Amino acid sequence: MYDERVIEKIRGIWKTFDLSLGIPEIDKQHLWLIGILADLEDKLESGTRSELEVTFTNALSKTLDYATEHFALEEKLLESIGYTKLGQHRLQHMRFITALRNRVRKSFEGDFENAVLDLLKNLKKWLFRHILSEDRQYVDAAMVHVDDKLTDWMQRHLHASNYADEIEKLYQLVLFSGKQEVSSEFKKLGEENLKLISDLWYRYKLKTGIAIVDIQHLWLLQLLVKTDKLYKQRLKQEIDAESLSAQLKEAIYETIEYIREHFNTEESIMHHFHYIGEKSHQKQHERFNILINDMIERSEKEELESLAILIQDLKDWLVSHIAIEDKKLFYFFRSRLSEVNEYVRNLNKEGRIHIWKDAVSIYKLLVDYEDITEDKKPKSLRRT
Repeated sequence: MYDERVIEKIRGIWKTFDLSLGIPEIDKQHLWLIGILADLEDKLESGTRSELEVTFTNALSKTLDYATEHFALEEKLLESIGYTKLGQHRLQHMRFITALRNRVRKSFEGDFENAVLDLLKNLKKWLFRHILSEDRQYVDAAMVHVDDKLTDWMQRHLHASNYADEIEKLYQLVLFSGKQEVSSEFKKLGEENLKLISDLWYRYKLKTGIAIVDIQHLWLLQLLVKTDKLYKQRLKQEIDAESLSAQLKEAIYETIEYIREHFNTEESIMHHFHYIGEKSHQKQHERFNILINDMIERSEKEELESLAILIQDLKDWLVSHIAIEDKKLFYFFRSRLSEVNEYVRNLNKEGRIHIWKDAVSIYKLLVDYEDITEDKKPKSLRRT
């Protein structure tokens, strides 16, 4: 079983992203997948090469077993409740298993380190896209139609697993043990903040696929969430008004400065690589600056009601801009992402952009594990 550090990480993921479907037999298997992910990531960041090889081999074996057992249970459940999208759901399962089997055959061919990173990315992709999107669609129907007979069958299916004892123990440790600590990264960033950010990120499908752009977008969402929370505290007069007003102004200015830095980063990349939509994109940034100037003025005057509307306008604009315009950047740069990353590394070395550690932490938690700068690589994977 995993050590306490990994248990805290699993608990943080489970609570922050609200992954429970309310069907214990399904939740237990989902937790098992999170456990595989968290343990592999822990070894990737702190383990030796030999430890990582053992962990990786075990993770592949457990994930294949998980896929077989979980999909059989889930498809039986969906068939029993007459779920209309069963065919589509089953097809996604088949694609996942096929991709995983191909990965097993290639796991020790060529670059082992990339094989580990690739598995992590795909497990995370499955975890957040499938559970949070696809699986949530059948919950209401399941709650209505699941009876004692079907519940008994699911429980017997779980008990027949080779990992039954470990699955049950993990479920109890995460959900019901007296100790309910989460790992430091969740405490520092704030479980509630992460939940709000992740809700926006996945609901509106904001990933562009360009690492630095995604990191900066996530950090902007974090700043907006923080600013919005401070405004609500100020409105409720929960703490000293003068002190909180100062914090609110500081948060607004921090948000504004980072928006400007983000625009400069995007525009530097677009200009350097001759992006065909550069001028149109810049005009949108210019229009957004009007909102920014309005925000500064209202924060100075402390017009709380209009400031709240403006904060929401900023959030809406950002989400819309990312979901539509910024995704166009990926389609233009997708064959040159390695060049873009190298250009970003140089910008970082020259001090022209800042890649905050906490921003990278949010990115790792919500997106994937692509490197931005060489010093962000896990120690066990750095090249000498």
